[in-house]
Amino acid sequence: MPIRKMYRLPVESSRHLQIQHLYNEYILQFNKCMADPSRISAQRARKALIKLKKAAGARAIELLELYAPTKNVGRQPVNMDHKKKDTDVS
Repeated sequence: MPIRKMYRLPVESSRHLQIQHLYNEYILQFNKCMADPSRISAQRARKALIKLKKAAGARAIELLELYAPTKNVGRQPVNMDHKKKDTDVS
């Protein structure tokens, strides 16, 4: 698979921090549910997982825009130093 051209550098956005927080919340509630099964902790884990799925979808769009040529018209690629090297053994 060829290396894609990236037009912007990835950044740690607020959505990334939101995903980290939601993941930690899900793990906490899931562990509570496993240790002492209750309906409330199961519901909280489920809600955190639903929110995590929604935030991950939006973050995926952000990451796809890093290398989408239609979103980066006129920009120069930032990762052009990854060119294929000659593997010719003569």
